[in-house]
Amino acid sequence: MQTVNEKLMEFLTNNPNSSKAAISEATGINGLVLFNAIKKLQKEELIISEGEGPEMVFSIVESHQEEILEQESEIEKKVGEVESEESIVKSNGRDNSKYKFNNQEYGKGPLVRAVVAKYVEDNSPMTFKKLKEVFPDTLLKRFGIFQDVEMAKEIGGKGNRYFTKSDQIIKLKDKSVVVCNQFTFENFQPFLKVAKDIGYKIK
Repeated sequence: MQTVNEKLMEFLTNNPNSSKAAISEATGINGLVLFNAIKKLQKEELIISEGEGPEMVFSIVESHQEEILEQESEIEKKVGEVESEESIVKSNGRDNSKYKFNNQEYGKGPLVRAVVAKYVEDNSPMTFKKLKEVFPDTLLKRFGIFQDVEMAKEIGGKGNRYFTKSDQIIKLKDKSVVVCNQFTFENFQPFLKVAKDIGYKIK
């Protein structure tokens, strides 16, 4: 049986930019239960909100949406057949890969943050300008691999497009920066190449 959070995530995956009223009507989740579920998922950076008051709408953070769709696809395929993860990725065109770096396993967004943080640590003191030379904005159009905190707020709008929790902020010599979390298989590849080119082993 689905939990409230699972039901909410599934609905928003198929119905992005939905208001509380629309969510409540379609899922039967309402009142304080809905409020707490939304609050928890926003805190975990799984959903974002745009607008204010009754006009506020909610959507899945892009970096998690493909993972949810991947899980739904796996459930459907368990009926009557067993397929490897690789064949599932090939058949539905989505990627839910995990990557190993420094003996830890990461999804795409968390891996990018870990690599940038490691590079800053290995090359301290690091300035904003020098870090941009290694990971330029051209590696991830629209958002950039990382931005300073204020620029991230401006680019992301009311949606949280960066890892902004206090323990996720990376401190440089002259600024504090946050790493973007908006990665798909395709837009992740340029960063992966740069990370390997500068000597980091990623499996």
